Amino acid sequence: MGWDSYQRRRLAEERAALRTHFPSFSFYEPTGRTYVEGLWWSNNGNAYEMRIVVPPGYPDECPSTYITHPRPLLDWTRHKTIESYGTSHSMHVWATDRPGWVKICTYRPEYWSAAHSMLKIIRKGMLWTLAYECHLEDGQPLTNFLMDS
Repeated sequence: MGWDSYQRRRLAEERAALRTHFPSFSFYEPTGRTYVEGLWWSNNGNAYEMRIVVPPGYPDECPSTYITHPRPLLDWTRHKTIESYGTSHSMHVWATDRPGWVKICTYRPEYWSAAHSMLKIIRKGMLWTLAYECHLEDGQPLTNFLMDS
C-alpha cells in the first residue's frame, strides 16, 4: 500500500504530534501496513497497550483501535472476556477481527472525519481504559462512564 502526498503529509504531522504529546506511542511500518502502538499506564498503575491500525483511506477512513495488552481482558466477573461481548454498545466494543485483541469503539465510522486525529483516538482509548477499570470495580457497563460520539 502506498500513501499519496496528502496522506504522507498528514501522517508526518501525526507522527510529530505523537512525539510531542504521547512519546510512548510510535508509528510502525510507515510505508506498508501502518499502525500506531504504545503503552499507557492508568491512574491505578495498570499498563495497557493500544494499537491503532491506519486504514488505506486515512485520514478520511476511521482507524480501528485495539487493546492488545493485557490479554485476555476480563470483565468484572473475572470469568468472561471483554472480547466475548462482540459488538456491544454498553461495553463500547466492536466484534474483533483480531482474536485475543479487544476492538474498542473510539468513533463510530459514520461520525469519523479527517478533522479527528491520532491524538484524539489515543485520548479516547485512555478514557476507555479508565471506564473499563470503573467497570471492574462495580460491574456497571462502560457506557455509564463514557459519552457517545
